[in-house]
Amino acid sequence: MKISQFILILFCPTFMFSQNNNVVRDGVKQGIWKKNYDNGILRYEGEFKNDMPVGIFKFYYKSGELKATKKFFADGTAAATHIYYKNGQLKSSGLYVNENKDSTWNYYAADSVLLMSEQYLNGKLNGEKKMYYFDGSLYEIKNWKNGVLNGLWVQYFMNGRIKFSSSYENGLRNGKQISYFPNGNIYYEGFFLNDEKIDNWKYYNDKGLLDTIISY
Repeated sequence: MKISQFILILFCPTFMFSQNNNVVRDGVKQGIWKKNYDNGILRYEGEFKNDMPVGIFKFYYKSGELKATKKFFADGTAAATHIYYKNGQLKSSGLYVNENKDSTWNYYAADSVLLMSEQYLNGKLNGEKKMYYFDGSLYEIKNWKNGVLNGLWVQYFMNGRIKFSSSYENGLRNGKQISYFPNGNIYYEGFFLNDEKIDNWKYYNDKGLLDTIISY
């Protein structure tokens, strides 16, 4: 399975609360709230005070294992969140602010290896997004600004050498793009302008000798 495909199945939900069988006074949520699955297993539990969640909320899989915890800060608008695999290993962790992802989010394989790290601001990617090989070595770095690709994009071989580098400006590839063979020799190089290839793109063999030039 490709790293990007594995990341897509990591489920990082914003957990919502049902009103069934819990205390609401004058339209305001109060006290301990719990809800069960249809099979009777506890689905979540937590406490509200004056309509705001307080302390730690716990969420469970339908089979009973702990699925996630959300630790709410004083005003109830921000929560440190940890999501778990059924085996108890950490799956992802990060901060929600007003139910939007914020700050650093990390995602892990079931064996605890870090697979991805993202930076968020107000629910949008903002800053570096790093992806890792299954052995923990760095695979890719992309830079985001307000939810749009902006800045350097670099991929690495497992030995740490650069595999590929390019750059974005406001979501469009601009500037030089270069790719390498595992031995460090250049595979190809060329330039983008607003996501379009321009000028001469040069392709080399793994010995470093020029093989082909394609003009755009």
